[in-house]
Amino acid sequence: MAHAQSNEAMARELWNGTGLGSVFPRNIEKVVALRLPLALVKMPRVTVPVIRRWLEDRCLRARVPNDHRNLMGCLVAYCGHGIAFIAGADSAEEQRLTVAHETAHFLRDYLLPRQELLAELGDEVADVLDGKRPPTPFERANAVLAHVRLGVHVHLMPRDGNDEESDPVVAAAEHRADDFGLELVAPRASILTLLRKASNANATQEETCAMLSERFGLPQHVFQQSIHLSDQHRIVSFLEDIRPPLKINK
Repeated sequence: MAHAQSNEAMARELWNGTGLGSVFPRNIEKVVALRLPLALVKMPRVTVPVIRRWLEDRCLRARVPNDHRNLMGCLVAYCGHGIAFIAGADSAEEQRLTVAHETAHFLRDYLLPRQELLAELGDEVADVLDGKRPPTPFERANAVLAHVRLGVHVHLMPRDGNDEESDPVVAAAEHRADDFGLELVAPRASILTLLRKASNANATQEETCAMLSERFGLPQHVFQQSIHLSDQHRIVSFLEDIRPPLKINK
């Protein structure tokens, strides 16, 4: 998988050959188990103290930020592998969304950049990426290292109502993960087909959201937010550019 590929291409590559891509709602947990070095751990309640204790009990060292909020998910990645902690008490739809979002972060923000650097600079740079040794002058001079987080990669997924968009870099990364995560479980092409059907049937916005939610096994609010987006100064969802010609009812 090349990091420069589109969301659609990366998602197709992940599902290809599994026999699971044409079955909806998609079993994102199974494809992760089949294709990625990413373990999914479900907990009744996901918080940083709980995650820290879980890691310590298994003699796994990772610096996680001091945060006491309830989370939907958390990703810890190191040495080419990852662990995604999922709030198991959430609904199946919310869990599917969380798994897809954390998988998107693991691929786009950690695994693929790592693989590209190893291919470009050689396997010996893995120790630099993993924080085991400082970079050599040659490695330090390579600008690409400046765009990759060294050492343990940690991503927290807060619940709604927690503002994570005050930092534009964080906000941009979250929007990219939102878009890629949705593509993993609700492909753009499939959504477009259903939106055309809804438009032809004069379905209301509420009916359209309910149909999409049932088809893809995701919370309705995912599609409500996408359809309602207008001219906001943010990176918009991939649904925004297909809404106007389909004339979704308001």
